[in-house]
Order: sequence, then structure tokens, then C-alpha cells
Amino acid sequence: MRRKSTGQAIVIMALAMVGICGMLALAIDAGRLYFQRRLMQDAVDAGALAGAQDLVATVANPNGSPSNALYYAVSDTLSVFNQTPTHNKGDNFYNSPPGGQVTDTKGGYTVTVTAPTGFNNKQVQVDVSTQASATFAEVIGFNRISIFATATAEAGTNAKTYAIFAYAGIGNGNVINAQFAGAGQVDNGQNGSDACDLTDAGVSISNAKFHIPTSSGILNINGRLIINQGSDNQNMAQFWSTAPAFGTGQDPKPDYLAPNTAVITTLNPPRYVIKKVPANNGTATVPGAPGVLLHNNTPQAHDYVVYYPGQYTNPLLVPAVGDDLDSRYIFLNGVYWFNTGGSISMTGGVISNTSTGLPHYVNGQGATDLPPGPDGTDGVEFYLDSTSTFVSANTALTASSVFFVAPNIVQPSTVPAGAGGGSVHIAFYIASTNLAAISWTDQNFNASLSNAPIFQVWGTVFDASQGGSAVYLRAVQLGPHNLNPTDADPSGQYAVNGELIGFTMTLDLGNIFGSQAGTPPDCSSGTPDWTGHYGKPGLMVQYNKNFAPAPGVNSYLVI
Repeated sequence: MRRKSTGQAIVIMALAMVGICGMLALAIDAGRLYFQRRLMQDAVDAGALAGAQDLVATVANPNGSPSNALYYAVSDTLSVFNQTPTHNKGDNFYNSPPGGQVTDTKGGYTVTVTAPTGFNNKQVQVDVSTQASATFAEVIGFNRISIFATATAEAGTNAKTYAIFAYAGIGNGNVINAQFAGAGQVDNGQNGSDACDLTDAGVSISNAKFHIPTSSGILNINGRLIINQGSDNQNMAQFWSTAPAFGTGQDPKPDYLAPNTAVITTLNPPRYVIKKVPANNGTATVPGAPGVLLHNNTPQAHDYVVYYPGQYTNPLLVPAVGDDLDSRYIFLNGVYWFNTGGSISMTGGVISNTSTGLPHYVNGQGATDLPPGPDGTDGVEFYLDSTSTFVSANTALTASSVFFVAPNIVQPSTVPAGAGGGSVHIAFYIASTNLAAISWTDQNFNASLSNAPIFQVWGTVFDASQGGSAVYLRAVQLGPHNLNPTDADPSGQYAVNGELIGFTMTLDLGNIFGSQAGTPPDCSSGTPDWTGHYGKPGLMVQYNKNFAPAPGVNSYLVI
């Protein structure tokens, strides 16, 4: 019996050794193939990013260079494997291939690149495959193993960041008009700290004429100033020094992406009215908006009027006829698409995408305390299509307040992977198809008799209409800039915090009650001393990197 048991043990051990050797072989090969797959993923990531940079718009090539995108995507992918493309840059191989796709095989790696593709034709997809030979796994019948990796990158924007930018070229006349009385200010985000040593952040550019004639007004630009065609600039200042030197060099229209309207299915959602939310921290819930709790932290009861994201093809009036003028108007977070027949007109009231209707700040920056919308958008974006317009005024209530915070993420939960959900940090996007004469304006927001009104957009205003429309910005709040705003003190804030970009634009100095020009700072110590020099200008636009769509990003991976 002992001899028989011993024989059985030998058989079992032999069978076990086969299994153990098989698993060991698989483990060794799996580890080697994992590192091979990791190398291939690094290769396609590098190739996609390199290719996407050539889809960034320029003045000469608004759509970038797809042929260069194909070449550099192939080249940078193969370079990771110490290989070079079969076809050199400029070869006809890369010019308009069928389906925008090319394939190259070198060193056992097959690279396929598709460009342009994806959302707005601004993406580059790179695939690589190889047949890896098995080593130990051949023992159990695996001779060759296929490995595949893919990556998709999207073109960003040129590396410039803007405070104001009018991209209409020479021949379009005065592409920036600054007018009316008072002192106004545009800032590059440095709050004057670079007055003695100018930086390139938040540049102000006019691709053609910048017009600010002799009048009772003065416009101060804190930051680099580029004007490509001379005009009447007598009342222009830079850090309050008059007659500044102007740089030259045109920039293309940034190719910021519009939201994906294909996923916006709600049409003309009705507003919801909550009568007299109790004073002193009274609260109210909102139907159809889980997690939204509105607050009234004032000593008076107010009506709360709630608006929902969706497509609007009818005019939206705030206040509506019959509303109490002291009502709170809450825009829930999400994308508001104003299409044929749809526009938005605000003439008074207290308006925001916060739970109170009032301005809200976190660490000195505008913030929303409402949850993301159903599509995951965590701020408000107003998309103005067709002939839609945004008009904001305080004709119905002198001390009215408008406060909007743009999203950090747009439509993440409803947009298919790789389709794109629009550029982030845009509060107002005027579509390329918009034909309204003036699509965006706060022209009638009057602070000439009182500096109590509030108008703050924490996000970028971007007009992509390329001449179909124009924007008009009026200063509403008075400087100097308050670096530490609080919910209790929202004073001293710029009208637009982010970027203001349009084909053409008008800058209205606002003639704000108490407006006063500043004077140049003292640079004798090498750093600016602004004590007593700031003045009290109307605060128009400040570049803010936290509310700019994609500052300095030429390309980024999406898959």
C-alpha cells in the first residue's frame, strides 16, 4: 500500500508541476506584455497630443493643418519605438487621405492615425498594434499575442490668455470702441503688480483699430496691449500712463467649443415660483431638482423664481409681468440653449445661480453653492444661437444684482466618450451662427446715480459669430478692486472675470457714480507702489485663469 501511495503522489506532483509551470509561464509573459502594452500606450498618447497641436487654429489656417497633424501623430508615436515614418513631412501621403486616415508599419508596429475627427473636427485618434511573441507560454500553445493601444487628443487653443480680444481683422474698422464718460479699467489678472515688469498674462488685443477718442472718459489697461491698426487712442492709458506703446501681431479667433446641443432635450421648461420664502434663514425645496435647497438669509420674505436648464425658443423675461420687483431669480446649474425665437432679458431683481440669489464667494472667487445639473454641468452656460440675445439692465430696480458662475465641467454625464461637452469656464457662448446685431449687452445697467448695482460674470464671454454679431460691456461696479469679497461685501468686482472675446466689441466706461481715474504707480524701488494711485475706475474685465476656458493648452487627451 505504501508503494502504491507513493506512486500516486509522484503522478499528482508531476501534474501539479505542469500546472505550476504553466501559470509561471503565463505570469512571466503577462508581466512582459504588460510593460509592452504600457510602452505602446505612452506612444499613442504622445502621438495624439503631438498631432492635436496642429489642429489649433491660426490666423492663416483657422482649421489648423490636418496634414501636419497626421504626420506628427505618426512620427511621435513611432519615435517611442525608435522608428521613423515611411513618408516624410509634406509628402502627399498626408494630404486629404480617404476618411482622414493614414497607416504606417515600421519595426513590427502598425500605427493608424485619423484626423481631423470627433467633436467639431478638433480631435486626433491614434491606434497602434503589434504581434508579440510568447516566450514561456509557447509551452501551452500560445505562439503570438496581439497587443493594441489607442488614444484620442483634442486641440486646445493657442497659448495666449486674454483679458479682452477683438479678433476681427484689418479692414473691419474700429473693432473695439471705448466710449462715454468716466474712468474704466481692464486688468490682466495681476492687479497692477507687474506695472514695473510687464508679464504676458491676460493680454489685451485688437486685431484692427481700437477707438477711444478725446472725451471726458479714460480707459486704463493694466497689462500688455496689442493694437494692430492705429486709431483715435488719445484717452487710452496703461497702468494709468497715457500714450502707451502698442504691440503688434494678430491672433486667430480661439476655437473654444460650444456645448453639445444634441443632448439638450427639454424644451421651454416652465419656471417654478415659490411664494414668500420666510425671512431669517427660511428654506425651500425645488421640484425636479434633487439636492437643491434654497435659502433666504435676509430679514424680509421674498418670492423665489426658479429656472431650469433646457432649450428656450420663447423669450425669457426677468422679472416677468406681475412679479414682485424684489423677487429672487435662481438659475439652476446646466446649459441654457436659446434658439430661434428665444432670448433672455433681465431688467431688475436679484439674479444668480446660487441658493440665495445673491453673490457667493469661496476664497475670494465667485462660486455657486447649487449642485450640478442633471447632465453634470456644475455652473451655468448660456448658449445664444440663431438671433438670440442676452440683455441685462436695472431699469426695473435700481439696486438689482446679476451674478453668474460658469461651469468647471460641461455635460459630462450625457455626452458619449470622445464627443466633447464644450469648453469649460464659459458663461456666455454666442454661436457662430448668431446673426443678432448685438447679441450680448448690459448697456442699460446704469450706475451713474448710484454705485449700488451689482453685475458680475465669473466666467468667459465668448462671441464666435465672426461678424454676425457684437458684444457690448458696460462697467457697473466701482474700483479699486476688492481682493477679498465676501457674501456680506460683494463690492469692488469686475463685470467679467475670465475673458471677453468677440469679433467686435463696445466698452462703455459706465460713468459710475464716484468714478475717478488713477495715476501711475511709483516704480523707484523696482516693484510698484500703488498707495494712493489706484483711483476709482469702473471695473470692466479682469483676466482670471480660474475662469478662462483652456489657458495655454495646445492639446489634451480625451481618451
